Amino acid sequence: MATTVETLTTLNTQFDAAFNSKNTQAIAALYAENAIVLPAPAGEPVKGRQAIADFFGGLIQAGVIEHALTMKDAVVTESLATQTGNWAGAMVGQDGVKQQFGGNVQVVFQKQADGQWLAVTHIWN
Repeated sequence: MATTVETLTTLNTQFDAAFNSKNTQAIAALYAENAIVLPAPAGEPVKGRQAIADFFGGLIQAGVIEHALTMKDAVVTESLATQTGNWAGAMVGQDGVKQQFGGNVQVVFQKQADGQWLAVTHIWN
């Protein structure tokens, strides 16, 4: 049986794969139905699974590519887990030059009644 930290690492891998394959419904499936995303810089909160799918779809349509989450630390209880780490991404400008960017990330996961861990809060800067 995987440890919770291993599960979180797997969820990060699934998020990156879904984002990089432009599968917004697979992204949304990693969030609880009432989850909230707090985008940087000081963007409006995005609430609910479908709104989260739409939000990440907008980033994908804007040209964000090569998304990567890296967990640096995790605090785990029986029903909650908080991971902190880094995120990275890139965009190709109209001049054809790829710009890379990234920052800090924090995701809070909650263990669901069926044992599945889903993100309930996701914030980055």
